[in-house]
Amino acid sequence: MRAHRKIAACFLTLPFTALLLAGNAQAQDPAAPAATTSPAAAAAAPAGWRGFYLGAGGSYSNVSVEVDQGTCDYDCYWGDYYAYDQGDGGIGYNLHVGLRAHRYVAIEVNYLRPGTIRWDKNLVYMPEFNDYYNNRVDLELTATEASVLGIFPFDDAFEVYLRIGAAFWDGESTQRLDQSFGDSIVTRSVQEDGTSLLLGVGVGFNLTPALQLRLDLQTLGIDEDALNAQEDTSLDSILFEVQYRFGAH
Repeated sequence: MRAHRKIAACFLTLPFTALLLAGNAQAQDPAAPAATTSPAAAAAAPAGWRGFYLGAGGSYSNVSVEVDQGTCDYDCYWGDYYAYDQGDGGIGYNLHVGLRAHRYVAIEVNYLRPGTIRWDKNLVYMPEFNDYYNNRVDLELTATEASVLGIFPFDDAFEVYLRIGAAFWDGESTQRLDQSFGDSIVTRSVQEDGTSLLLGVGVGFNLTPALQLRLDLQTLGIDEDALNAQEDTSLDSILFEVQYRFGAH
């Protein structure tokens, strides 16, 4: 989980920094008249809306597995480097419900079912067999996510947001392991679950005051044993969703 720990601090500070900047901008000229907006923008933007919302959509998810790590020389100012392999992604769906508690803050719960994801890797050393095997893994999992969104509206009808929270995931993988330099074949089913850091970024567009289209990118860590891997492993997803806001007019 090294990669997630390195970027977690950045995601933690960004929403609060943006809120402070927005507050300072308002405080500099509290008497300034409100900016005028076009009738179309006003119709599409529930700027003062607070309340509950729900949504659903499709997802494309893949796994990212760390396969190499090293240290750069003195010319490499960013320090250690990491190389990752990806599998064959799966198509699934996502459901979410949330509370817009503030113009800039929302609390949200998501349910993600990403579909079957395939990960293949040759020459994986397995200590329990004291030999190298070729991985052929099919992974299915679900994730329930609880997160806080820091939201930054633009021109009333358009907004971007950052997400940070926790993901509670449960997965099962079907693993076929072919001996790399022999005839042995191992087939097994592995069940894993856990709780991990959830990070994301997204963009939303208000079609009407009550209806929003949303594109969401997110990542969460999963146990490497689910893929018979040895290093840092994550589930990365692209979500396209439709959201309905109760009471928005």
